[in-house]
Amino acid sequence: MSRNTAISAEIVTTGTEILLGDIVDTNAAWIAQQLREIGVNLYYKTTVGDNEGRIRSVLEMVLSRSDVVIVTGGLGPTVDDVTRDAIANATGCPLQRNEPIITALHERFNRWGSEMSENNKRQADIPAGATIVPNPQGTAPGFIVRDLRHGRQARVIALPGVPREMKQMMIDTVLPFLQELTGGEAVIRRRMLRTIGIGESMIDTRIHDLMQNSNPTVGTAAKTGQADIRIAARAGTPAEAEAMIDEMEAAIRARIGDFIYSITDDESIESVVARLLRTRGATVAILESNTAGTVANRLAVVMDEARPLAWCSDDETLPPALSAILAAGSVDEPTARQAATQLRQIGGTTYAVVALGSGLKDEHFYADDPGQSWLALATPEGVSAVRYPFGGRDEITVIRAGHQMLDMLRRAILGITYRPA
Repeated sequence: MSRNTAISAEIVTTGTEILLGDIVDTNAAWIAQQLREIGVNLYYKTTVGDNEGRIRSVLEMVLSRSDVVIVTGGLGPTVDDVTRDAIANATGCPLQRNEPIITALHERFNRWGSEMSENNKRQADIPAGATIVPNPQGTAPGFIVRDLRHGRQARVIALPGVPREMKQMMIDTVLPFLQELTGGEAVIRRRMLRTIGIGESMIDTRIHDLMQNSNPTVGTAAKTGQADIRIAARAGTPAEAEAMIDEMEAAIRARIGDFIYSITDDESIESVVARLLRTRGATVAILESNTAGTVANRLAVVMDEARPLAWCSDDETLPPALSAILAAGSVDEPTARQAATQLRQIGGTTYAVVALGSGLKDEHFYADDPGQSWLALATPEGVSAVRYPFGGRDEITVIRAGHQMLDMLRRAILGITYRPA
């Protein structure tokens, strides 16, 4: 591999406990973030149990197509720690016992006041020709070994699965090594455009040609009731990558427009609404039936002391004027509009949002008859209402209806006309 060129990488996580769901693999996500920062292209992530044959099979496939594979787990002293054996067999580099490692292990156990058991010596079995990756946080060293079997310049980087140990070894040794391979002159930057009110398929229809671009790349990720658009660029400097992303974002915004509500990865729609309310000194009152107070709760979590004035349709403290409106049990546009108007007057708030849903027991998002809801918003300029074609209390309906209510409020604060995709 020459300097100043892109390299492709894969992550292989070993551990039967991960496959069984006993623990969650956080290592791969952290490693992926580090690779992104230094401009290494990550194409695959694989998890395989503690079986030498299966690990070897995965590695042989990986080594035939990628420049670097980072393997975590299976370097300890026990009989099920078979990763080093699999790497040796996959690369054609037989294991050799490294006496300096054994000496260092003895010294470490002596400092701990413990006797080193014989099986700990297995941690000193390293593939021939490998470079040792020191482990200052634990007993199992890592190593970097070149593949001799597939006629390529691929490397295997083996690290322990303990997150604390792995991270320190990545920072101290592995990342500098990878930067040397790439020439240290590339970065990958990404940006997430978070959307609401438009589905992933509609986004694809509008930007499908942009999603064919190779650098920067564009992709989508669907969530319940919303979708994200990811832009990632590889360049020689962070500034160059950001400039490429800026240009692509402008092209996407020209087609998606105000369905984009945030460019901050961890900012929810309720966080955006709370911020807008704070910056404008505005207040909101909320009345919910089938959404059962979830919208008010979502806002309350991010509004701190300025919590919304909120009622559910079955609250004993519901003002009589609102109780009278709801008593007839009508789920229609006039009732929703009347409730929103009355709610804003009673609360003395800038805005009032209402969700009235049929909420029958057998209604849900996938039911043949899912019911209906009417969502209404009262503002200083007037009242608007939209029909939401689901009326149940199931999780999907509640989340999606809540998103729509919050988006109506966001648009009202910003002076944007509400419109479905």
